[in-house]
Amino acid sequence: MTEFTRVVVDSRNRHAIRAMSSLERMHAIIARSLGQGAEQGMPRALWRLDAGRRGRACRLYVVASTVPDGLVLAEELGVRPSDDIATCDYEPFLGRLECGQEWGFRLKANPTRSVPSKDASARGKREGILDIEKQKEWLFRQSRRAGFHMPINRLEMPEVMVGESRQTSFRRGESTVTLASATFDGVLVVDDPVLLRRALVQGIGRAKGYGFGLMTLLPLPASPRPTGDGA
Repeated sequence: MTEFTRVVVDSRNRHAIRAMSSLERMHAIIARSLGQGAEQGMPRALWRLDAGRRGRACRLYVVASTVPDGLVLAEELGVRPSDDIATCDYEPFLGRLECGQEWGFRLKANPTRSVPSKDASARGKREGILDIEKQKEWLFRQSRRAGFHMPINRLEMPEVMVGESRQTSFRRGESTVTLASATFDGVLVVDDPVLLRRALVQGIGRAKGYGFGLMTLLPLPASPRPTGDGA
């Protein structure tokens, strides 16, 4: 079973401010709320924090095989379990996905590329992609593996935009981790429901434990009906 949880977080709350200042701290909070110790890792768990605009509350989304402990989230983020946390079974929604459907989507991802080593005997390394156009190309490649594509609009451009692109850093032990971060908003068409369901549950790209890889879908607004009036 897969659970989808939405948490409304007051970004002015002092507990939330401290928690949201570090991806490492948020990673630990989510793991603790799911009953997972640091040594266990976070199997089958994704999360994403969407910042509120103009002083509005943030939204924390969690996809996991268990429901996050509301008391832990209340303690660490200052939320009210009865009012600010909503959970539902994700499976019925996933089961309704069909080939050809169109959905709006949001994905916060860690786009990376493999850089070959100059030493032929050594493994290459991965580095973050910071160029916006190359981030879009990364998403196009990922979409084929995840069972969807982005339609082309009248301007012959894919229906996707990068709303936020930056580097984010945090402390992990004695070292500093720096990750490329890109938030994609757009429209997708379902090509393979099985692959898309897997992507929605298992995530897209890397750094999933640190708030990347969770894609959410939302219905597109209905097209306005013609009024019948002449031009």
